[in-house]
Order: sequence, then C-alpha cells, then structure tokens
Amino acid sequence: MGDRARDLGDHKAIDQRLVRALSNPLRVEILRVLHGRVLSPNRLAPELDESLSLVSYHVRVLAEVEAIRLVKTEPRRGSTEHFYTTEPRCLIGHQDWRRVPPAARPGVTNEAVRTFFDRVGAAIDAETIDTREDTTLNWMPITVDQQGWLEAAELFRRTAQLLMDIHKRSSERLGDADGIAVVTGLAAFEAAPPGPGAADPDG
Repeated sequence: MGDRARDLGDHKAIDQRLVRALSNPLRVEILRVLHGRVLSPNRLAPELDESLSLVSYHVRVLAEVEAIRLVKTEPRRGSTEHFYTTEPRCLIGHQDWRRVPPAARPGVTNEAVRTFFDRVGAAIDAETIDTREDTTLNWMPITVDQQGWLEAAELFRRTAQLLMDIHKRSSERLGDADGIAVVTGLAAFEAAPPGPGAADPDG
C-alpha cells in the first residue's frame, strides 16, 4: 500500500471514530464548553456538573480522535494537569463529515444545521452577534451550471482551509490563553424546487 493510500485509509478510520465519539452528548457538551478556551478536565468537571473521572474519560476519547488537542501540561500535587482546546474538524458539518456513509449524511446534516442555529440563537441572546463592526452575516441565492457548481465547491474548500490556517496561527500566538470564540459558517447546497405559483427566489 502506497503512502497516499495508507494516509487516506487512516483518515477514513479517524472519521468513523469521530462519528462514534460525537454520538455521546456529554462529549458534544465538552466541545461546546472548550470552544475558544483552554481548560483541563479538572476545570471542565465543575462547569459540566459531572465527576472528574467521567469528564477525564470523555476528554481522552476526544483527544484520541483528534477532536481536541493538548495545549499544555502543569504539575499538580504529584500529578500532571492536561489542558486542551478544540480543533475545527471536530464540529459536526465540517467537510470531513461528508466521508460518512451516504445513509448517515441526513442525520449529520440535520445536526450540523441545528447546532449552527443553536449557536446563532445563543449569540443573539448574549448580544454578542453584533458587537463587532466587521461581523459577517450574509447569504445569497445564485444560479450556476455544473462547472459553476464545481468552481463554487472548490472556492469553499479553499476558504475552509484558509480558516483552519488562521485558527492554527492564532492558536500558536495565543499559547495557553483563551481566544475569541468565533463561529464560522460555510454553506452551498441545491435549493428545493419552487412549488406551483411560488416566487422565483433569484428575483
């Protein structure tokens, strides 16, 4: 097996483990609390109102599937405290999730959309959604041919990679400090056909 084929095989294996890991609601909640922060299981447990042993177990699972990464360690009374933060690919709806079996995609898509709008609602309630002058909120219906669809998909792929690069550089600059928790959304999907008598969404 060549290196590329081996890498693809390993990547698919990690994706399936990620799918299984995030089927646990406590792990999803750990990711929510960790977003934009650097915390240890010892500090997560009180926020989640769960035992340290249970939180530590689920943190280890998330680390094994690369949903979170170790930022630093600190000595604590004869032991070592491990501090983690989230990785972008852990979020349901990331393009890696398109590799799940087709039959499972509707569930992943539904969870991605629900989670995104939960984040939007929380930001509206907390009044953080409009605190920055350069906040980006826009959507636009367009009409394309097959080539245009491929070009748009490639543009979104490159944009997602650029965002991950920004995340990586920011993480390196932040070190173990908390950062600005930002939700980014990228979406391109085929619209439902208009019903009889419906207005044309493109104008």
